[in-house]
Amino acid sequence: DKNGKGRKGDSPMMTNLTLNILNEAFKQPFSPFFVMVHNSDAEPLYVRGQEASDALATLAENGDSTDLVSHYDGADGVYFAGTEGGLTLGGETLSFMVEVTDEFPLVTIASMAVNTNDCFVALNGVPLLPGMVLDTPGLDAGSEENNENCTSIPGPACDPQSGNVADGEGEGFVHIHRGVRGDTNLTLDFDWRNPMMRVS
Repeated sequence: DKNGKGRKGDSPMMTNLTLNILNEAFKQPFSPFFVMVHNSDAEPLYVRGQEASDALATLAENGDSTDLVSHYDGADGVYFAGTEGGLTLGGETLSFMVEVTDEFPLVTIASMAVNTNDCFVALNGVPLLPGMVLDTPGLDAGSEENNENCTSIPGPACDPQSGNVADGEGEGFVHIHRGVRGDTNLTLDFDWRNPMMRVS
């Protein structure tokens, strides 16, 4: 459950929401989450069918939200931008609190599924309310070819010494991820069926 408790100060009205993020995918750990509270003036994290930003591509390929935080922190329409959690394994739940206000009611979160080339999960500017339960699919940033080679995958499915080099141009737009084919370094054990993430 999200526990929303409004508290009225001078202004504006603020509400604390506890986000419980369940990894519903087997053998697809989530990287630390990019978290943003904002309003509609902020640039959206992504638009389906359009090219991912360089900062989102970095998250989706490397599990690193540093560029996203730098891009959004202090930007128009943004109340907060930061990072939460560590590696969240399949079946595990990450919980943290965000503060929303009347002026900044939208929440964006994003994380890489680290045993992939460029799969990520996200909420993209959602007005969250206590009691909501959202199941979301794995998304493909379209920024890297899904070659499933360990030389291009940062997750624990691969030897840390194998590297994580960007390979290929990808599909060129954000879309629903097609999962793991299992015909190169990754086996079908690392495939999944959507939804991939539950937020409650």
